[in-house]
Amino acid sequence: MRNGSSQLIHLSLAEIRRLITRLTNRRPTPVGHILHWSTWRRRRQHQARISHYKRRGHSPWMYT
Repeated sequence: MRNGSSQLIHLSLAEIRRLITRLTNRRPTPVGHILHWSTWRRRRQHQARISHYKRRGHSPWMYT
């Protein structure tokens, strides 16, 4: 499996709102932690999407 941004889903409006909320929260959280969590979440969503399509027998071009 390749590493990099090609294995992430695009930023959704909900994810952008979540990031803005977390970055402007009154309780300080390190920015690196927030961005790492967002990247981890989007990578897992991408993997779930691939698994969903594979289970249903869709062709590989659908995974990108």
